[in-house]
Formats: sequence, structure tokens, C-alpha cells
Amino acid sequence: MIPNLLLYIVVAFLNVFLHILRSILIIKSTKLIASSANCICYTFSAVVIKFIAEFDLWIAICVQAATNFIGTWLAMLVYEKFGEILNRENN
Repeated sequence: MIPNLLLYIVVAFLNVFLHILRSILIIKSTKLIASSANCICYTFSAVVIKFIAEFDLWIAICVQAATNFIGTWLAMLVYEKFGEILNRENN
């Protein structure tokens, strides 16, 4: 159970990062890239749903809450740093 739980946590974090990236791409890119990102995210979400189904409800809630909060914070931190680098290169 522990290896599956660790894998679930990693997959949930990756899912959060993909959805943050999707949100950015939907706003800042072409229709094709935005559509592709959306397709990848929601397809990957099916994997997360499969993991959720394997665990007790409270474990799934805790994992999803923690990975969404921490993952979003980290993804935004990466985006801010990456944006600073891009802004320096464009100036």
C-alpha cells in the first residue's frame, strides 16, 4: 500500500503542475497548444481518478488537498522565476 500511496502522491503533484501549465497556456498561447494542453490534462486526470478509487476516501481527500495546495504554490513559484528569466532575456 505504501508504494502505491507514494506513486499516487507523485501523480497527484504532476497533475497539479499540468493543470497550472494548462491554465497559463490557455491564456498565453495558440488555440492548438491550448487545446492540446487541455486534452493532456484531462486525460491525465483519469489516471488520478483511478488512483483515488483505490484508496479510502479520507486518504484521497488528504492527498488531493495537500498536493493541490503545495503543488499550486510550487508551480506558481516556478512560473514567477521562469517569468523573471524570460523578462530579462527579452529586455
